Amino acid sequence: MDSLEGTTWDPKVMEVPPGNRFLVISPHPDDDAIGCMGTLLKLRDNGSELRTLYPSIQSGNFTQDERISEINAAIRECDIQNCRLNKSSFPNAADLKDMISDEILTFQPDTILVPSPFENHDEHLRAFHAVADLLENNNEINVMMYEVWGALMPNLVIPISETMEKKLSVIRMHGTQMEDIDYVRMVRGINEYRAAMNRLEGYAESFIYMPGKDMKKMF
Repeated sequence: MDSLEGTTWDPKVMEVPPGNRFLVISPHPDDDAIGCMGTLLKLRDNGSELRTLYPSIQSGNFTQDERISEINAAIRECDIQNCRLNKSSFPNAADLKDMISDEILTFQPDTILVPSPFENHDEHLRAFHAVADLLENNNEINVMMYEVWGALMPNLVIPISETMEKKLSVIRMHGTQMEDIDYVRMVRGINEYRAAMNRLEGYAESFIYMPGKDMKKMF
């Protein structure tokens, strides 16, 4: 066991991540609420420019109108209004890359948030790979990979105690999506765990932060 000495690593704790213009890729219109809303609210309050792309909406035992009404309520609740909602099922790989490419060209982000490669959800992984492909030769954009359905090994932790209750309020707007999984309970647990593991009080969100051009090399 001596060979494992010194292998622990402490993520960097920051009040807000570096950058000024943040493009959020949220495969479904609750992934951002679950994975990174606490940080987005802090960035909003800090005066950062935010833009969210929702490439799809979920289908299920509810109407599209019901789901869109929930999404709009969540957008009002978080007051991050600059967003694009694709009101259809998840796009194929080429269309997804086109959507994200359009957002990069028009919004000009310095940082992109996207689910991590450790997600156990196919459409989350497709979003990750689309961003990795697009940034392979880009030397200017950084990425923050967040966790929704799969835990990651973070190198960046953002305390979110001050925005936690608002984050939970945004999650509650997605009522149809909480019929099978209690996302409020899940988020309280993972965000409290992330804080405790980094010797912080309250709650925190965790990310893998790196230059976008390194995504394909690393994963």
